[in-house]
Amino acid sequence: MLALLVALALVLGGLWLGGESLLAQQMRRLAAEQPMTDLGAVQELRDPGRFGVRALGLELQTDAGRLGLQQAELWLSPLHPTTLRFALAPKGMLDAGSGPLELGLGDAMAQLRFSPWNGLGLAAAQIKAGPLTIAGTELATAVRINAVGRTLDQDAPSGAAVSYDLNLTLHGLDPGAFATLSLPGPLNATATGRIWLDALPQPWTLTPDLAPLPVGLRLDEVELQLGGLQARIIGRVQADAQDRAEGRLVLYTTDAKPLLQAAASAGLIPSRVVRLAGTMLKTISDLPLPDEDGQRFPPPAEGELRLPLRFADGKVSLGPLTLGPAPVFPRR
Repeated sequence: MLALLVALALVLGGLWLGGESLLAQQMRRLAAEQPMTDLGAVQELRDPGRFGVRALGLELQTDAGRLGLQQAELWLSPLHPTTLRFALAPKGMLDAGSGPLELGLGDAMAQLRFSPWNGLGLAAAQIKAGPLTIAGTELATAVRINAVGRTLDQDAPSGAAVSYDLNLTLHGLDPGAFATLSLPGPLNATATGRIWLDALPQPWTLTPDLAPLPVGLRLDEVELQLGGLQARIIGRVQADAQDRAEGRLVLYTTDAKPLLQAAASAGLIPSRVVRLAGTMLKTISDLPLPDEDGQRFPPPAEGELRLPLRFADGKVSLGPLTLGPAPVFPRR
Protein backbone atom coordinates (compact mmCIF):
# COMPACT_ATOMS: atom_id res chain seq x y z
CA MET A 1 0.00 0.00 0.00
CA LEU A 2 2.83 2.39 0.86
CA ALA A 3 4.54 1.62 -2.43
CA LEU A 4 1.29 2.30 -4.32
CA LEU A 5 0.80 5.64 -2.55
CA VAL A 6 4.38 6.67 -3.31
CA ALA A 7 3.94 5.67 -6.96
CA LEU A 8 0.66 7.64 -7.17
CA ALA A 9 2.31 10.69 -5.60
CA LEU A 10 5.14 10.52 -8.15
CA VAL A 11 2.68 10.25 -11.05
CA LEU A 12 0.58 13.18 -9.84
CA GLY A 13 3.68 15.23 -9.13
CA GLY A 14 4.97 14.52 -12.62
CA LEU A 15 1.67 15.58 -14.16
CA TRP A 16 1.69 18.75 -12.04
CA LEU A 17 5.25 19.72 -12.95
CA GLY A 18 4.88 18.61 -16.54
CA GLY A 19 1.66 20.60 -16.85
CA GLU A 20 3.44 23.75 -15.70
CA SER A 21 6.16 23.21 -18.29
CA LEU A 22 3.53 22.75 -21.01
CA LEU A 23 1.72 25.88 -19.88
CA ALA A 24 4.97 27.86 -19.98
CA GLN A 25 5.67 26.61 -23.51
CA GLN A 26 2.19 27.60 -24.65
CA MET A 27 2.57 31.07 -23.17
CA ARG A 28 5.88 31.57 -25.00
CA ARG A 29 4.29 30.40 -28.25
CA LEU A 30 1.27 32.68 -27.90
CA ALA A 31 3.45 35.69 -27.09
CA ALA A 32 5.62 34.99 -30.14
CA GLU A 33 2.51 34.90 -32.35
CA GLN A 34 1.23 38.27 -31.10
CA PRO A 35 3.05 41.20 -32.77
CA MET A 36 1.80 43.60 -30.06
CA THR A 37 3.31 41.51 -27.24
CA ASP A 38 6.89 41.08 -26.02
CA LEU A 39 7.76 38.55 -23.34
CA GLY A 40 11.11 38.42 -21.59
CA ALA A 41 10.85 35.04 -19.86
CA VAL A 42 8.37 32.50 -18.46
CA GLN A 43 9.02 30.49 -15.31
CA GLU A 44 7.12 27.57 -13.81
CA LEU A 45 5.97 28.38 -10.26
CA ARG A 46 6.99 24.98 -8.84
CA ASP A 47 4.79 25.68 -5.80
CA PRO A 48 2.85 22.72 -4.29
CA GLY A 49 -0.04 25.05 -3.47
CA ARG A 50 -0.25 26.68 -6.88
CA PHE A 51 -0.21 25.38 -10.46
CA GLY A 52 0.87 28.11 -12.85
CA VAL A 53 3.54 30.28 -14.38
CA ARG A 54 5.32 33.59 -13.86
CA ALA A 55 5.86 35.97 -16.80
CA LEU A 56 8.80 38.40 -16.57
CA GLY A 57 9.41 41.50 -18.67
CA LEU A 58 5.96 41.53 -20.29
CA GLU A 59 5.22 44.42 -22.68
CA LEU A 60 1.87 45.07 -24.37
CA GLN A 61 0.87 47.60 -27.01
CA THR A 62 -2.49 49.07 -25.94
CA ASP A 63 -4.70 51.95 -27.05
CA ALA A 64 -3.19 54.02 -24.24
CA GLY A 65 0.38 53.27 -25.34
CA ARG A 66 3.10 50.79 -24.49
CA LEU A 67 2.45 49.02 -21.19
CA GLY A 68 5.32 47.27 -19.42
CA LEU A 69 4.85 44.84 -16.51
CA GLN A 70 7.79 43.66 -14.43
CA GLN A 71 6.03 40.46 -13.42
CA ALA A 72 2.68 38.73 -13.80
CA GLU A 73 1.65 35.44 -12.19
CA LEU A 74 -1.13 33.15 -13.38
CA TRP A 75 -2.17 30.11 -11.33
CA LEU A 76 -4.78 27.64 -10.10
CA SER A 77 -5.09 26.25 -6.58
CA PRO A 78 -5.63 22.49 -6.09
CA LEU A 79 -8.38 23.37 -3.59
CA HIS A 80 -10.16 25.61 -6.13
CA PRO A 81 -9.28 24.17 -9.55
CA THR A 82 -11.97 26.15 -11.43
CA THR A 83 -10.76 29.56 -10.21
CA LEU A 84 -8.01 31.21 -12.22
CA ARG A 85 -6.00 33.81 -10.31
CA PHE A 86 -3.87 36.59 -11.78
CA ALA A 87 -1.55 38.97 -9.91
CA LEU A 88 0.72 41.80 -11.04
CA ALA A 89 3.91 43.17 -9.55
CA PRO A 90 3.34 46.51 -7.75
CA LYS A 91 5.20 48.54 -10.41
CA GLY A 92 4.97 48.86 -14.17
CA MET A 93 5.61 51.32 -17.00
CA LEU A 94 3.43 53.21 -19.49
CA ASP A 95 4.77 55.01 -22.57
CA ALA A 96 2.04 56.96 -24.37
CA GLY A 97 4.54 58.33 -26.91
CA SER A 98 6.27 61.01 -24.86
CA GLY A 99 8.56 58.76 -22.83
CA PRO A 100 8.09 56.04 -20.19
CA LEU A 101 6.23 56.83 -16.96
CA GLU A 102 6.31 54.64 -13.87
CA LEU A 103 3.01 53.01 -12.93
CA GLY A 104 2.17 52.07 -9.37
CA LEU A 105 -0.31 49.18 -9.42
CA GLY A 106 -0.70 48.55 -5.71
CA ASP A 107 -2.33 45.23 -4.88
CA ALA A 108 -3.54 44.41 -8.43
CA MET A 109 -5.25 41.01 -8.59
CA ALA A 110 -8.02 39.24 -10.48
CA GLN A 111 -10.00 36.03 -9.89
CA LEU A 112 -11.98 34.34 -12.65
CA ARG A 113 -14.22 31.41 -11.72
CA PHE A 114 -15.22 29.12 -14.60
CA SER A 115 -18.07 26.61 -14.66
CA PRO A 116 -17.18 23.09 -15.88
CA TRP A 117 -20.92 22.45 -16.38
CA ASN A 118 -21.29 25.33 -18.83
CA GLY A 119 -18.48 24.81 -21.32
CA LEU A 120 -15.97 26.38 -18.90
CA GLY A 121 -17.90 29.63 -19.20
CA LEU A 122 -17.12 32.47 -16.80
CA ALA A 123 -19.35 32.17 -13.72
CA ALA A 124 -17.93 35.04 -11.64
CA ALA A 125 -15.08 37.53 -11.64
CA GLN A 126 -13.41 39.81 -9.14
CA ILE A 127 -10.86 42.53 -9.93
CA LYS A 128 -9.15 44.80 -7.43
CA ALA A 129 -6.28 47.25 -7.52
CA GLY A 130 -4.97 50.25 -5.66
CA PRO A 131 -3.53 52.57 -4.92
CA LEU A 132 -2.81 53.39 -8.58
CA THR A 133 -0.20 56.02 -9.44
CA ILE A 134 1.42 57.39 -12.58
CA ALA A 135 4.80 59.13 -12.36
CA GLY A 136 4.32 59.35 -8.59
CA THR A 137 0.94 61.11 -8.88
CA GLU A 138 -2.02 59.25 -7.42
CA LEU A 139 -4.48 58.20 -10.10
CA ALA A 140 -6.94 56.33 -7.88
CA THR A 141 -7.01 55.12 -4.30
CA ALA A 142 -8.84 51.86 -4.97
CA VAL A 143 -10.81 50.05 -7.66
CA ARG A 144 -13.05 47.03 -6.99
CA ILE A 145 -15.21 45.21 -9.56
CA ASN A 146 -17.33 42.11 -8.92
CA ALA A 147 -19.38 40.28 -11.55
CA VAL A 148 -21.66 37.25 -11.01
CA GLY A 149 -23.29 35.37 -13.88
CA ARG A 150 -27.11 35.27 -13.99
CA THR A 151 -29.66 33.40 -16.05
CA LEU A 152 -30.62 35.32 -19.17
CA ASP A 153 -34.13 36.74 -18.64
CA GLN A 154 -36.86 38.07 -20.88
CA ASP A 155 -35.75 41.70 -20.68
CA ALA A 156 -32.34 40.93 -22.22
CA PRO A 157 -31.49 43.14 -25.23
CA SER A 158 -31.20 41.78 -28.74
CA GLY A 159 -27.96 39.89 -29.33
CA ALA A 160 -27.36 39.09 -25.65
CA ALA A 161 -25.96 35.65 -24.89
CA VAL A 162 -25.13 36.01 -21.19
CA SER A 163 -25.61 38.51 -18.35
CA TYR A 164 -23.71 39.43 -15.19
CA ASP A 165 -24.71 41.37 -12.11
CA LEU A 166 -22.13 44.06 -11.41
CA ASN A 167 -20.90 45.76 -8.28
CA LEU A 168 -18.27 48.49 -8.66
CA THR A 169 -16.44 50.71 -6.19
CA LEU A 170 -14.07 53.49 -7.21
CA HIS A 171 -12.27 55.78 -4.77
CA GLY A 172 -10.21 58.89 -5.43
CA LEU A 173 -10.02 58.77 -9.23
CA ASP A 174 -8.18 61.86 -10.50
CA PRO A 175 -8.69 62.18 -14.29
CA GLY A 176 -6.27 65.12 -14.32
CA ALA A 177 -3.44 62.67 -13.64
CA PHE A 178 -3.67 61.31 -17.19
CA ALA A 179 -5.66 63.94 -19.14
CA THR A 180 -5.92 67.72 -19.30
CA LEU A 181 -9.27 68.18 -17.61
CA SER A 182 -10.56 70.94 -15.37
CA LEU A 183 -12.76 69.14 -12.86
CA PRO A 184 -13.89 70.21 -9.37
CA GLY A 185 -12.17 67.31 -7.61
CA PRO A 186 -11.52 63.55 -7.52
CA LEU A 187 -14.27 61.09 -8.42
CA ASN A 188 -15.73 58.56 -5.99
CA ALA A 189 -18.38 56.14 -7.22
CA THR A 190 -20.32 53.06 -6.21
CA ALA A 191 -22.53 51.24 -8.70
CA THR A 192 -24.77 48.21 -8.96
CA GLY A 193 -26.36 46.96 -12.16
CA ARG A 194 -26.25 44.36 -14.90
CA ILE A 195 -24.31 43.97 -18.13
CA TRP A 196 -25.24 41.84 -21.14
CA LEU A 197 -22.57 40.37 -23.46
CA ASP A 198 -22.85 38.98 -26.99
CA ALA A 199 -21.00 35.74 -26.13
CA LEU A 200 -20.06 33.61 -23.14
CA PRO A 201 -16.55 34.41 -21.83
CA GLN A 202 -14.40 31.27 -21.82
CA PRO A 203 -10.68 30.76 -21.14
CA TRP A 204 -9.85 30.70 -24.87
CA THR A 205 -11.82 33.90 -25.58
CA LEU A 206 -10.00 36.13 -23.09
CA THR A 207 -7.98 37.86 -25.82
CA PRO A 208 -8.65 41.28 -27.43
CA ASP A 209 -9.77 39.81 -30.76
CA LEU A 210 -12.06 37.14 -29.27
CA ALA A 211 -13.34 38.77 -26.08
CA PRO A 212 -17.16 39.04 -25.79
CA LEU A 213 -18.50 42.59 -26.16
CA PRO A 214 -21.32 44.41 -24.34
CA VAL A 215 -24.73 44.83 -25.95
CA GLY A 216 -26.52 46.39 -22.97
CA LEU A 217 -26.03 47.96 -19.54
CA ARG A 218 -28.54 48.51 -16.73
CA LEU A 219 -27.73 50.80 -13.80
CA ASP A 220 -29.82 50.02 -10.74
CA GLU A 221 -28.09 52.57 -8.52
CA VAL A 222 -25.00 54.69 -9.11
CA GLU A 223 -23.76 57.12 -6.48
CA LEU A 224 -21.27 59.72 -7.73
CA GLN A 225 -19.23 62.29 -5.87
CA LEU A 226 -17.08 64.68 -7.90
CA GLY A 227 -15.28 66.95 -5.48
CA GLY A 228 -18.12 68.55 -3.56
CA LEU A 229 -20.74 67.69 -6.20
CA GLN A 230 -23.03 64.71 -5.82
CA ALA A 231 -25.43 62.81 -8.07
CA ARG A 232 -27.10 59.45 -8.50
CA ILE A 233 -27.99 57.70 -11.75
CA ILE A 234 -30.42 54.96 -12.73
CA GLY A 235 -31.40 53.72 -16.18
CA ARG A 236 -30.51 51.43 -19.03
CA VAL A 237 -28.86 51.65 -22.45
CA GLN A 238 -28.35 49.04 -25.15
CA ALA A 239 -26.96 48.84 -28.66
CA ASP A 240 -29.25 49.89 -31.51
CA ALA A 241 -29.09 48.65 -35.12
CA GLN A 242 -26.17 51.02 -35.80
CA ASP A 243 -24.38 49.93 -32.59
CA ARG A 244 -25.00 53.25 -30.88
CA ALA A 245 -26.54 53.55 -27.42
CA GLU A 246 -30.30 53.75 -27.11
CA GLY A 247 -32.31 54.01 -23.93
CA ARG A 248 -32.44 56.37 -20.96
CA LEU A 249 -30.25 57.35 -18.02
CA VAL A 250 -31.77 59.58 -15.34
CA LEU A 251 -29.60 61.87 -13.21
CA TYR A 252 -30.78 62.99 -9.76
CA THR A 253 -28.79 65.84 -8.23
CA THR A 254 -28.86 69.09 -6.28
CA ASP A 255 -25.79 70.24 -8.24
CA ALA A 256 -27.15 70.19 -11.80
CA LYS A 257 -25.60 73.40 -13.15
CA PRO A 258 -22.07 72.84 -11.80
CA LEU A 259 -22.16 69.23 -13.04
CA LEU A 260 -23.13 70.41 -16.53
CA GLN A 261 -20.40 73.01 -16.37
CA ALA A 262 -17.88 70.34 -15.37
CA ALA A 263 -19.04 68.16 -18.29
CA ALA A 264 -18.64 71.12 -20.66
CA SER A 265 -15.17 71.94 -19.28
CA ALA A 266 -14.18 68.31 -19.89
CA GLY A 267 -15.43 68.56 -23.48
CA LEU A 268 -18.21 66.02 -22.95
CA ILE A 269 -21.01 68.41 -23.98
CA PRO A 270 -21.08 71.73 -25.89
CA SER A 271 -20.70 74.80 -23.66
CA ARG A 272 -23.80 76.37 -25.25
CA VAL A 273 -25.89 73.66 -23.65
CA VAL A 274 -24.95 74.94 -20.19
CA ARG A 275 -26.21 78.42 -21.04
CA LEU A 276 -29.43 77.12 -22.60
CA ALA A 277 -30.11 74.60 -19.89
CA GLY A 278 -29.77 77.07 -17.06
CA THR A 279 -33.34 78.36 -17.33
CA MET A 280 -34.84 75.04 -18.42
CA LEU A 281 -33.57 72.56 -15.84
CA LYS A 282 -36.54 72.91 -13.50
CA THR A 283 -38.96 72.54 -16.42
CA ILE A 284 -37.16 69.43 -17.66
CA SER A 285 -37.12 67.99 -14.14
CA ASP A 286 -40.90 68.43 -13.82
CA LEU A 287 -41.66 66.56 -17.05
CA PRO A 288 -43.50 63.23 -16.55
CA LEU A 289 -41.23 60.22 -16.83
CA PRO A 290 -42.91 56.84 -17.54
CA ASP A 291 -41.45 53.51 -16.47
CA GLU A 292 -39.21 51.87 -19.05
CA ASP A 293 -37.88 48.28 -19.33
CA GLY A 294 -39.26 47.52 -15.89
CA GLN A 295 -37.38 50.42 -14.24
CA ARG A 296 -39.10 53.15 -12.26
CA PHE A 297 -37.86 56.72 -12.18
CA PRO A 298 -39.24 58.16 -8.93
CA PRO A 299 -39.86 61.89 -8.43
CA PRO A 300 -36.85 63.90 -7.23
CA ALA A 301 -36.34 64.48 -3.52
CA GLU A 302 -36.70 67.91 -1.99
CA GLY A 303 -34.13 70.24 -3.56
CA GLU A 304 -33.19 67.72 -6.25
CA LEU A 305 -33.61 67.90 -10.01
CA ARG A 306 -34.44 64.82 -12.11
CA LEU A 307 -32.69 65.11 -15.49
CA PRO A 308 -33.42 62.42 -18.11
CA LEU A 309 -30.73 61.73 -20.71
CA ARG A 310 -32.37 60.14 -23.73
CA PHE A 311 -30.36 58.06 -26.24
CA ALA A 312 -32.17 57.63 -29.56
CA ASP A 313 -31.52 57.91 -33.31
CA GLY A 314 -27.79 58.09 -32.72
CA LYS A 315 -28.04 61.17 -30.46
CA VAL A 316 -28.19 61.93 -26.74
CA SER A 317 -30.60 64.60 -25.50
CA LEU A 318 -31.41 66.31 -22.22
CA GLY A 319 -35.12 67.00 -22.52
CA PRO A 320 -35.45 69.03 -25.77
CA LEU A 321 -31.72 69.84 -25.87
CA THR A 322 -29.49 67.73 -28.11
CA LEU A 323 -26.12 67.23 -26.41
CA GLY A 324 -24.30 65.36 -29.17
CA PRO A 325 -23.87 61.90 -30.73
CA ALA A 326 -24.77 58.85 -28.68
CA PRO A 327 -21.86 56.69 -27.51
CA VAL A 328 -20.86 53.75 -29.69
CA PHE A 329 -21.01 50.22 -28.33
CA PRO A 330 -17.73 48.48 -29.17
CA ARG A 331 -18.24 45.98 -31.97
CA ARG A 332 -16.02 43.63 -33.92
